[in-house]
Parts: sequence; structure tokens; C-alpha cells
Amino acid sequence: AIPNTPLLPSDRMRPPQLGGVAAALAVAFAILAAESDTTTVQPAVYGRSSMRNRSLEKKLIKTLLHRYNETGIVGRPVVKASDLMTIQFGLAIIQILDLDENRQFLRTNCWMRYAWQDPLLNWTWNGTEEAREWKSFENITQLRLNPEDVWTPDIRLFNFADTRLKEKRTARIVVYQDGSVLWVPQSLFKSTCEIEIKYFPFDTQTCSLEFGSRTYDLTKINLTWYPFEYEVYKYEPNPYVDFTNYIRSHEWITDGQEEFTVRPSQRERQLKSRMKCKKITTLDRNGTKHTRIYQTLVYKIRMRRNPAFYLSILVLPCILLSCLTWVIFWLPPESPAKMLLGMNIFVAFFVLMLLLAKTTPSAVRDFPYIGYFYGFNMVLITLSTFLAAIVLNFYVRAERQKPMNHILRRWAVEGLGRMFLVRQAVPLKSPAELSAASSAADAAALRSASHQTLSGGLAVSAKSATDDAGDSPILSMPSGPGGMAQYGEVEREVREIRQFLKSYVGRLKEKDRRNMASMEWRTLAVVLDRLFFTAYLICFFAAVIVFIPRGHEPLEDYLNFMESDACYIPI
Repeated sequence: AIPNTPLLPSDRMRPPQLGGVAAALAVAFAILAAESDTTTVQPAVYGRSSMRNRSLEKKLIKTLLHRYNETGIVGRPVVKASDLMTIQFGLAIIQILDLDENRQFLRTNCWMRYAWQDPLLNWTWNGTEEAREWKSFENITQLRLNPEDVWTPDIRLFNFADTRLKEKRTARIVVYQDGSVLWVPQSLFKSTCEIEIKYFPFDTQTCSLEFGSRTYDLTKINLTWYPFEYEVYKYEPNPYVDFTNYIRSHEWITDGQEEFTVRPSQRERQLKSRMKCKKITTLDRNGTKHTRIYQTLVYKIRMRRNPAFYLSILVLPCILLSCLTWVIFWLPPESPAKMLLGMNIFVAFFVLMLLLAKTTPSAVRDFPYIGYFYGFNMVLITLSTFLAAIVLNFYVRAERQKPMNHILRRWAVEGLGRMFLVRQAVPLKSPAELSAASSAADAAALRSASHQTLSGGLAVSAKSATDDAGDSPILSMPSGPGGMAQYGEVEREVREIRQFLKSYVGRLKEKDRRNMASMEWRTLAVVLDRLFFTAYLICFFAAVIVFIPRGHEPLEDYLNFMESDACYIPI
């Protein structure tokens, strides 16, 4: 295994052993530089020591660059070709510029951190004769050089989605006396990111930035994590994105913006980055297989959307309109406003659906649950309007309906009516009780009417007899056969009255029967209305439970990655 030890400016590396010609050239160049330094005219405003240090710094830079020009910057700065070069790489995010859900890319402003050891940039004087030329530069501890003048690692972003040729901004490298190099360029990255909006607007996105080299394999370059200083002069590898200087976004909340001061080995919320090793097998001309391993540092950024804006324009109106749908069932069955209100709510949901289509990405794998919730509510509103029409038809046409079937009456009016407390609001009798009560009422009405008619007629006759005996046909009628004829005429008239009373009672009975049938159908309409309302409530709350935003998705499966933060060279 390749050890993962941080390279720091305090680490020392032995300077390279130069050949005879190169050593002679270096000594001659140092002598000429010293002579030119003694002949330099010093301005009066600066002290001699200050100007001497300035000129020494320039001479040191020229000396180092001259040595680099001799060796060249095309290869790795190593003493032997078989030497393994360790490069520490870190990523510090400054700002999340944009996350385009439709085109699925992430734009970030980052600082990249490189640290490696370059023996060609070492000017340490260790008291030996070979390093005598560096004695005059021992007070200079660090230099700033242009990255074009020295070797820099070719670590690139693999999952880029940018059309620009350059991502980095110009930044000089810092070279320390022992040959340690630090390079922190600023970069604007545009990387691909797979978007998952199933739980929009309560979704969580995980984007990755993959860095590595495709020219140097594991036998040439060992890519490790940049160290994190958790105490003074105490370091440990940091396999996390650095959020120290992060500018917080109003739309996205990251899990690393709260733990950037915590030691990497003790972080719990931030998503840990991984080292991915890819094997590439090639064939040479002889047909021999050669396997090379290339390292890739996969930095993970997990972002949770701030749903405040979308709650106010998408979620809250949806809930209010869903609650307004309940009013359709609360209105009286005979009210035509039930149909009008249902159609208006449907149009309002359609407008919200158009707004949702504008705010959510279209090129996604799964449709968001809030869209399913919108569509489900539109289906419920359509069904509620259709059922309201059925209830209204039952209620209005109840007087022209035939008597209800006894099975439907027992199941709907008797059973569901008691369940939804409709029988208490509209009291009804059973068919047997209704038939017995109707017969008793008919007999009582007939007896009462006959008694009132006869008693009224007799009373009138008696009163007339007392007032004027000659005016009453009964009291004044003569005895004998003529009187019997008059009695027969009275009996006939009483019979006609009785027939009239029977027909009148029959009409009352038919009217009561029709009223009772109408009341049954209207009771059925009320029962159906409450049944549909209960079914709508069950479906609504079931949809809320099904489409309610869940907790964060489990972290991605890293079975394809090596769990350790190091790759291994095959033997």
C-alpha cells in the first residue's frame, strides 16, 4: 500500500546529485551572479541588506529556473525514473453558483490545493561542498514562481461539462526551501450532476467532482488527500470538501457548512469523499497485456433544497384548494353551486400544474411526487363534480321516482344512514310500521270525517227544528210511505259523502306515499353525499401520507469504490 503521509514545508528531501558539467555550470553561474550583485548601485531610500535580499531572491529564482531549463519541465521532477511522486490534492468550495436541473450540471467556484516535492527547486545548504552554492541563499525560505516555468501535475476534472479550454485562474506557486511546492489556483467548474427530483421541493441532491490524471498511473504518481491541521503542527488527511470560506447559498443548504471546523475523522453529517481506482488493460505489439491503475479522487457535495419559496407558491395553494374541495360536499344537495365550485377548483389546479411545470425540470428520470399529488387532486375533483351531479339528480327528481327497492333501502338508508347519522336528521319508519300506520290513519280519518258529517247534519236539523219546525224536512215530514222515501234520500246522500271521504283519504294516502318515497330518495342523496365526502377524505389523507416528503435518501452505494482511501499496486 502507498503510505498517505502529508507533505509539509517542514519535510526535507535530499537535493539532487548533479553531474560534473552541470555542477560546473551552476558554480560559474553563482560566481557571476555574486559579482553582478557587488556592482549593483543601491538606492539611498533602501538599506543595503534589504536590497541585497531582493537581489538574492531574484538571483535564486534565476538559478532555479536555469537549472529547470537545463533539465526541462516535460517530465516528473524526480531523481530516478522509478521514483514514485506523491501529490496531495484538496478541494475548497467558495460558492455554489448554479445547479441547472434541466441540463444537469453544477457550476461552482472552488480553490484547488496541490502540494508536492520538487527536488529541482531545493536550495537547502547542508554544509557539504556540493551545496556550497546555496549558502548565500539560506536566509530565503520561500519563493513565488509562475506555474508555466516549472512542472505542475496534470490533474483534471473528469466529469466536466464546460466548453472552455481553461478552468483555472492564474495563480503563482509557492516554493519552500526544502523543495516543497504549494499551488492554490482558483477555478470555476462546470461539472455534470445527476438530478433526482422525486421529492421536490424537499429534495436532496448529491453531486460529485472527480479529479485525477490519465497520463500518470499509480506507479508514477500517488494521489492523496490534502492534510487538515486540526491542532498546531498536527495534521491528518482530509477526505472532505473544505467549506472554510464557503459563501452560503439561499437556495441550497449543504451538510458541510456546519462541520468545516470539526476534525475529519470526527465528522458525522458531511458526506465523505472517496478514492476510486480504475484499471486499464492494454496490449502491446507482442500481444502482452499491461495493466495500469489510475487514481481518481471523487469529492462529494450533498445539497438540500430550501423549500420556503416553493411552499408559498406550490404547496400551500395546493393544500388550500384541496380543503376548499370539501365545501362541495358541505353544500346542500339541492344547491347548483356544487357543480360551479367543482369546475372552478379544477381550473385553479390546472393553473398550479402549469406553474409546477415551469419550476421543475423536465429532463428527469422520475416525476416529482407533488406532480402526482396535483394530478390525483384533479381526478378527485372531477369525480366529486360527477358525484355531485348524481346527488343533485337524485334530490331534484325524487318526487318522480318510484318507491325504493327494499334491498337498496335496507343497505343505503337503513345501514349507511345510521352510520353517517342521516336517520337522526331525517327520521324514517320501517316499511311495516309505515303500512300499519297508514292503515290506522286511514280508518281514523274515515271515522272522524263520518262522525263529523253526521253529527253536524243532525245538530243542524235539531237546531232548525227548534227555531222553525216547518223548515226541517225530517221533523216536518209526514208519517207513512212519504216519510220513508225522504229517509232513503238522506241515506243516499250520506253514502255519497262516505264515498267522497274515501276518495279524499285515498288521495291523502297516495300523497303521503309519494312524500315518503321522495324523502327516501333524498335521504339516499344525503347518504351518498356523505359517503363520497368520507371517501374523498380517506383518499386525500392517503395521498398526503404517500406523497409526504421522507427523510434524506440513504447515502450512495460505494460498492464499486474501494472502501480504503488508498489504491494498491498489483504484483
